[in-house]
Amino acid sequence: MTTPRTAPDPPQAPTPPAAKRSAGEATSCMAAWATTRPRCTVRIRSEDGGTVDLDDHDTGRHPGTTHAQPARPAPDSTPTAPTTLKDTHVTGTDTTQTTPRPDQDDVVGEPDFYLNLADARIVATEALLEASENIADTIEARAMSCIYGDAGLGKTFSVLAALKEVSAERVLLLQFRSRPTPRDIRQELFTELRLEGEPPSHPSEFDRLLKRTLARKPYVLVCDEAQQFSRECFEFVRHLWDTGQGKNRPAVLFVGGEEAYKTLYSEPSLASRIYIWQEFAPMEADEVQRNIPLFHPVWANASPDLIDYVYEEGAGGTFRVWSKITYHVLEGMKRRGLEQVDESIARWAIRRALPHRRRSRRAQQDAG
Repeated sequence: MTTPRTAPDPPQAPTPPAAKRSAGEATSCMAAWATTRPRCTVRIRSEDGGTVDLDDHDTGRHPGTTHAQPARPAPDSTPTAPTTLKDTHVTGTDTTQTTPRPDQDDVVGEPDFYLNLADARIVATEALLEASENIADTIEARAMSCIYGDAGLGKTFSVLAALKEVSAERVLLLQFRSRPTPRDIRQELFTELRLEGEPPSHPSEFDRLLKRTLARKPYVLVCDEAQQFSRECFEFVRHLWDTGQGKNRPAVLFVGGEEAYKTLYSEPSLASRIYIWQEFAPMEADEVQRNIPLFHPVWANASPDLIDYVYEEGAGGTFRVWSKITYHVLEGMKRRGLEQVDESIARWAIRRALPHRRRSRRAQQDAG
């Protein structure tokens, strides 16, 4: 997560560094993005060491980083076979096995857009490309990394997009409604690992079970909404990670708001173990001009002035807000029988999508 409006080609950015794939993943993957250049394709290949290529079909050259839409995984991808504890080198008396869910997907798959916005496309922004590279490197190193930033900037979406070709049974996504405890994390891991029987009643026994199970394959542990985590929760995840060895150690991604960064960074024992820090920031005006026409067809032929107007009136550089405004724009166009967005519809959509205080903030700043 296109046919853009007619305009000169945007300035070319440097070709992104090679993105590695996990050494524990046997499946050969290829992802392709359609770019602003009609005959230009981005490919990520795991079979030749995990490289990123941006190819111009006409010239054969590598024009650099672009903003684009990923394609579906290759149809011949072979899913990883389910594995039980008896298939590993792990020793001990525990014989707990897992039962694959009948509705389990072969891979994580495409992330959902906010409001399930129809016809929305994944846009390969600089932040998404950087996240993809950082996540690939974290998985390769079996390390812990932190992706943080304000709400609505696409952190979780980018993580799921980067993991969309990884075997679903390897990705353990932990999400909680409110502030969890280490006990909550144990229970959620028990469920995500699909362990049979009753969870152990004693914490130390429970931890031994989790550590043995996590060592059987190269799991990717995604702790979403990590701003909800207390220091004890971070320490518990660190303990599970510390007791792993080499390729048996789970890769860990902490994804959350500024509070996640502050808690991790304030504890030297935690901060020193973070392999990569990535902060998500809102798009600047020039990034919005490049990316929003690719994000949804309704903006593909919109004038730059109209996109600037929506940006200035409150959408800013936050994808979630653009999704919400786009949803209202489409509804307004349908009600009025319009084929193209204009300032009148955009103003109506902004009035519905954003509180007056936020919409008037820019005018107050200009007046001051």
